[in-house]
Amino acid sequence: MGAPFRPFPTTDLPAYYTELNDDGIVRSIKNFDDDVHFEQFDHEVRSPNSRNFLIDFGDDEAWCAFDLEANSFTSLLKSNRPPALNTRWINIWLPYDQKDTLHALAKHYDFSPNLLGLMCSEPIQPKVNPAGSSKSSSTLWSRKSPRQGSPQKSSNDPSMDSEENIGMADLTQSTETGLFRDLTHYHIVDEVWHWSSVDWGRRFVCLGFNALHCVRTSPPDQTEAPDARKEIPHVKRVWNWLVLCEDKTVISIAEDPFPFSNGNLRAYELRTLVAVRRNLVDVFRQLSKAHCFSRENSVNTLPIRKRVGDTEEETAHRSTDSPGLLFYYLFEDWYTTYSLVARREHQYAAELDKLRKDMLVKAELGHVDRLHEIGRQLAVLKRVYTGYELIIDRVLKKQEATLASLKNSYIVSGADSLASSNPQVAVIESLLGVSLSSAARVRFERLKDRIRLYALSEIQECLDQKNSLVMMNFNLIAIKESFSVERLTRITLLLAKVTMLFMPVSLMTAFFSTQIVGIEFTLKDYWVSFSVILGSSFLALAIFSFFSGTAEGKMIYRPLSRVVFDVSKKFLFRKNQKAS
Repeated sequence: MGAPFRPFPTTDLPAYYTELNDDGIVRSIKNFDDDVHFEQFDHEVRSPNSRNFLIDFGDDEAWCAFDLEANSFTSLLKSNRPPALNTRWINIWLPYDQKDTLHALAKHYDFSPNLLGLMCSEPIQPKVNPAGSSKSSSTLWSRKSPRQGSPQKSSNDPSMDSEENIGMADLTQSTETGLFRDLTHYHIVDEVWHWSSVDWGRRFVCLGFNALHCVRTSPPDQTEAPDARKEIPHVKRVWNWLVLCEDKTVISIAEDPFPFSNGNLRAYELRTLVAVRRNLVDVFRQLSKAHCFSRENSVNTLPIRKRVGDTEEETAHRSTDSPGLLFYYLFEDWYTTYSLVARREHQYAAELDKLRKDMLVKAELGHVDRLHEIGRQLAVLKRVYTGYELIIDRVLKKQEATLASLKNSYIVSGADSLASSNPQVAVIESLLGVSLSSAARVRFERLKDRIRLYALSEIQECLDQKNSLVMMNFNLIAIKESFSVERLTRITLLLAKVTMLFMPVSLMTAFFSTQIVGIEFTLKDYWVSFSVILGSSFLALAIFSFFSGTAEGKMIYRPLSRVVFDVSKKFLFRKNQKAS
């Protein structure tokens, strides 16, 4: 802001910008297709200190500016863009710090007061960390935001819900506004991740949704609190607004992931910011025709300004297709969906496969708790992607005039409106929303099929696998218990057989130890009798076990000799490896 004003020569900028007589615009706007300027803009779009940017582009030229003030946006909105700049993209970060800009946009495009209030909502105050939290976390909490006068108490604080602090008298006398004073828009979207909004106006259509990014949600050196919510996925949630206006302007507004850092982000926060802005940066780069940036990956090539053919038929619809295509590609963050649930061996599929292997080694009841957490997280993801489907249905739904909308109103047909002197409007002008071009509509329909086929089906498959693993875990525990009972039965049966085997010998020994007058026994007589009786007993037990089906009597499933052999084999193998 404090840099000296250095006006560009009029030959560098189109007359459209110089005639606005706005120093901020003339100072900031630069050719987006120039290599030097593009490198500067590419750095600023990834900087955490950037507040907003504007891009005006067409097939042949594009102009970009960063960190414009509200009065500059007002001047741009009031002026008519030249046909060469058919599409405009306005992106706003830190929306609660740029309320003047939001009011200027709302006034120009006639946003509803409720929609403007939601866009200007204050961020959620950080929660107080436990006593054992790290020093960096406590420092982050004590830091005061320049947008906030004093920290407000979080609505999630348990003390706010206690009857002692509120008091029944205050509760009965409080108004509805007082009850919901601490409940902001960001509290709702943080508690209900599948919350979405589709607002229609006569000059715009607005989408509001949570975007989920597969990144770390806590510092690497900080463990999660014991009361951390385990029913939500371990991803970063960021609320986004997307507005498509009738004058071919696309407005994107993103929640600040770290609203109280004042731009001083730590290493893991910078990595998170890169992941959050990945799709926006990719769209931003592909709007430029600068040679210093070339995209070889065909998957990420966007047909907004880059086209193959230049015939009259192919260029006829570019000016009308560009706003809808820009609107679509800002909504479609397929890389996040791919990394989160669509690709093979994603985090939930890998976790379920690991749990399955652990169950086969040792089934425990703790596995059921982890499966329950995974099921809750998958249910949240399922609702989020179902919400995306509903958003697409609302966007693709064509607004049509009905008898109820025409009755007792100033809306008449096009022919009648020309002949009437009353302040009446045509039917087409009375409908809410902005119609999408066919190029954007077919892509929204394709995205809906992708969400259903690659995201929702994968989530449902993981949910079914989770349910089957729960049953498998209980079955394995039951099988383990039955094996334990069977082993105990075998041991008991073996001990009973040994007892029965030596019982006749014991009786014989007792007989030989008895002093009987006139009868003498020799040592040979004792061992002969011992051998005969022991052999007869063993033969009798064998015949009994065979006919009764109880011939098994192993105390261990693997013979001891086999165990010793396997251990020695592994030892020799490792010894040979070290020697080689």
